[in-house]
Amino acid sequence: MKTNLMVVFKPAIILLLLLPLLSFYLYEPAKKKKPDPFLYAYYNGDGTSGLHMAWSEDGFKWQPLKNGKSFVKPGIGDYIMRDPNLYQDPDGIFHLVWATGLSRKEIGYAYSRNLIDWSVQRTIPVMEKDSVVLNAWAPELLFDVDGKRFMLYWASSVPGKFKETEKQNDSLPGGYRYNHRIYRKFSTDLKEWSPTELFFEPGFNCTDATICTDSGKVMMFYKDATQMGKNIQNNIRMSTSGFVSGGFSTKPSLVSRRVWAEAPTGVRLDSQYVVYFHKYRTRKMGAVLTKDFKKWKDVSDSLSFPKGVQHGTVLRIPEKTMEKLREL
Repeated sequence: MKTNLMVVFKPAIILLLLLPLLSFYLYEPAKKKKPDPFLYAYYNGDGTSGLHMAWSEDGFKWQPLKNGKSFVKPGIGDYIMRDPNLYQDPDGIFHLVWATGLSRKEIGYAYSRNLIDWSVQRTIPVMEKDSVVLNAWAPELLFDVDGKRFMLYWASSVPGKFKETEKQNDSLPGGYRYNHRIYRKFSTDLKEWSPTELFFEPGFNCTDATICTDSGKVMMFYKDATQMGKNIQNNIRMSTSGFVSGGFSTKPSLVSRRVWAEAPTGVRLDSQYVVYFHKYRTRKMGAVLTKDFKKWKDVSDSLSFPKGVQHGTVLRIPEKTMEKLREL
């Protein structure tokens, strides 16, 4: 009995022809996950309206959330919320710290799991043992994974300290002058805190420090507030370290040029890193990009922020969390 070879091998031939198509569907590469959106938490005006937020997909075009209305209104201190810092810890909880006044000795604190419902506000005393301290500004909070503790740091000016760098043109009541350095406290539960200690002393008047990590790098960006005679800086500088808890170089590199900048905040933007800052003389936001943390490109003209944006924090948040915010 003769066998038709085409009949016998036809299924095999069809299978061979379909293999490329089947392999495409069976082994199709996973689609690249869409990056989480950017959030910018900030204050505007004199700070009495509290915490505002804006969002962006590309880091350049920003839109206000909640139609520009406040998410958190200040209820402690002088009833203002300046220099807000928003931080999401490893457990996903959002922590908010802020300056409660222009001449207060404590920091405001609240937390949230969704950025909509917030805890009761409370104060964290930071410079209460120093009778002549002028302020406690630009606080920031982070969790030190190595030390397994939270670190709160901020800028304060203490008359009589670092006399060689006291400013010559910002006279305050009593003859005092601003001369900031960065101080800090530690806590494991955000309730009991270690004694206040000096954290960063670069040898000049500095404020608005923010610590950022990226691909194993640890950077501190801050405002060089030097104003002595013709030596006027008011720009953003960067110091590096191997740890978030200290060891930052006192020989910083320059990030922004003479644009009267303050309030730096940074985040990864695709293959580059971006540092935003507030150009307080023109009341506009600015930004610089870098690929190597050595050369910086000013991209301020490409930015679009809501009107009135000032000192704030940039971070990425989960898309699901952002969806809820956009619905408000």
